[in-house]
Amino acid sequence: MTSKNESPTEISLEKSPSGIWGVPESPKLQPKSWQRLWLATTLVYLLMLAGTYLLLMPNQESIERKMVFNVTEEVLRYDGLAFAGESPRKIFESARLQGYDAWIAQIRSKYHIGPEGNAGFAKIDTNYREAISDLPVTRTIGIGLCIIAFILPMAALYMIGLIVDWFKRTVGIIRKG
Repeated sequence: MTSKNESPTEISLEKSPSGIWGVPESPKLQPKSWQRLWLATTLVYLLMLAGTYLLLMPNQESIERKMVFNVTEEVLRYDGLAFAGESPRKIFESARLQGYDAWIAQIRSKYHIGPEGNAGFAKIDTNYREAISDLPVTRTIGIGLCIIAFILPMAALYMIGLIVDWFKRTVGIIRKG
């Protein structure tokens, strides 16, 4: 029994289509099945885009590796047996430890590449410096493209879901009426 100071608890009941009385469901907005599917698809697509960005976007190390590769290719033009039997990893680590400028100077003297190689090495140096200076801009453009590549398809997919849901509800109302 309730005491005189307590007010009685009100419970509202609803009759279900089967004729059974029950407590109405709370007014929480539960996502529909197509919205849950859209959310799962969004997460998978986001992970795919992030992985693709990480794989395709250059970083400083990849630019340095490309520069070292270009230097070895330039040296091979003058001495076809240069770097024979050396692993690319060992060459890159050697260049990194010595410093790239010192490594290039040492390689040029080791393989007797004189002034005739200046044009090729200058071009490699210019390309390297441009790639390093353009790196922040390249990354920003890449992030912008990823955002666009994420938002547009996911918004279109969500709109398709809304249209299909609206059509399904409309056809259901017409059939009942």
